[in-house]
Amino acid sequence: MRVQFHNHIDEIPCEAWNALVIDNNPFLRHEFLAAMEHHNCVGETFGWLPHHIAIYDDDGDDDRLVGAMPLYEKHNSYREFIFDNAWA
Repeated sequence: MRVQFHNHIDEIPCEAWNALVIDNNPFLRHEFLAAMEHHNCVGETFGWLPHHIAIYDDDGDDDRLVGAMPLYEKHNSYREFIFDNAWA
């Protein structure tokens, strides 16, 4: 097994990511996460840096995606329900 962080969802194949979304939740699908990145809803400007986690089974000739989680590194209080600039 190998764990890898990805700074863009496009670094992970869409089909492999979506195969892991068991209940077909639209907010976990590759297309939704890619749209957020492509249309600047997340990124450096807003302090939400993508660092998606992917777990690969590398026991063989292929690196099969066996686990994944969308993850964002947060740098500010922008787009939060409560602003507490003393903490951000």
